[in-house]
Amino acid sequence: MDPTIQASTGFPVRVERWPTEIPLLCLVIVAAVSIWIMLLFSVVGFVYVILIGLFFFMSHLAFVAHLRGSAVRLGPEQLPELHRRVQDLALRAGIRRVPDAYLLQAGGALNAVATKFLRSRFVVLYSDLLEACGDDEKARDMIIGHELGHIRAGHLNGMWLLAPGFLVPFLGAALSRAREYTCDRYGLALSGDTRGALAGLTILAAGKERGPHVNVRALAHQKLEMNTGWMTIGKWLAGHPPLCDRVSALEPSLSAELRGLGRGPARASLGILLVASLSFFVVVFGVVRNLPKLRAALSRAAVREGRAAAPARSPAPSNLADSAAARETVDRDLKSLAKAAEDFRAAIGSYPADSDALYGFWRSSRKGAPEPLDPFTSEYYLYSPSGDQFLLWSAGPDGTNGTADDIHLFGGAKVE
Repeated sequence: MDPTIQASTGFPVRVERWPTEIPLLCLVIVAAVSIWIMLLFSVVGFVYVILIGLFFFMSHLAFVAHLRGSAVRLGPEQLPELHRRVQDLALRAGIRRVPDAYLLQAGGALNAVATKFLRSRFVVLYSDLLEACGDDEKARDMIIGHELGHIRAGHLNGMWLLAPGFLVPFLGAALSRAREYTCDRYGLALSGDTRGALAGLTILAAGKERGPHVNVRALAHQKLEMNTGWMTIGKWLAGHPPLCDRVSALEPSLSAELRGLGRGPARASLGILLVASLSFFVVVFGVVRNLPKLRAALSRAAVREGRAAAPARSPAPSNLADSAAARETVDRDLKSLAKAAEDFRAAIGSYPADSDALYGFWRSSRKGAPEPLDPFTSEYYLYSPSGDQFLLWSAGPDGTNGTADDIHLFGGAKVE
């Protein structure tokens, strides 16, 4: 018998959990709490979680109602021998409050389930699986003991809290598989017989007629067929371990002579790493390719911020029109706007896309300063970027753009 099982008789049995169960549980808790915290800051996300949770709760409620109304509840007056066996095994497992047990006809499915509803715990035994065990009481005890193991190990506790963590790829499935291995140990301990425990698993694999005749060692050796990268990834995505792994875990000697079983996990890990790296580079490439659009978005954000903080424009003083003071104002304003364009380029990587972006940046970076307005038109100065250069200009004394008296500043040099 496996050395981790301290006793197969007595009250209660002592079973060690699968080695990875507790570390994986800690990781799932961290992931679940992190996701819950993020959802608290997202009203839409939190609403979706409530709706999804309500859907699953109502679905589970429907299942429990079907169970209580249509399955056969075991009791002193209802299949008393099977009821007594479930009670005995539950007490040997150390379960203080014996769960309700039901026998359910499920259309030929070979399965059994441990579940809960509010504070009640249930063990559901599918009739076809018990019939498949026939007179092999040890195989039957393995099945019942496995489900009792879920209750004894606390696997049904805190499921709503942990639910987001189970959605993390690979992580939730890994914890689920570790729990299955732990419960197989409970099944073995409560059945008290390795052969019977293995028979319970072979019946799950091959059914009522052929299950008892399965070569267990050959089944364990199917681990070799799973020893590829693709099969390992498929196994890592599943919530239940393959039966070839489960029989090997219960009786390690069945596959002790196999060699090179680490190739599959190594290849799977390398494949996942390569996919993750490729995805990262695709994302980086997409960001770089769309950098101009990102810059334009930043420009628009600067415009919006500037417009929100824009002070009221002061009307142009009429006595400046067509005067030396007006030209000095234009010269000063164009140089100031040119400096703002250079600051924008230093921050964003390109010159502002248009005059709105330029003036928006001006307002956001020079809060409280009056906007530079063309004294000849009382409007924005004209601005046109071109690659690494830009042109700023005033409409000039006649107030009309594109005439001979326009005043220009090109690349920091004023041209009249």
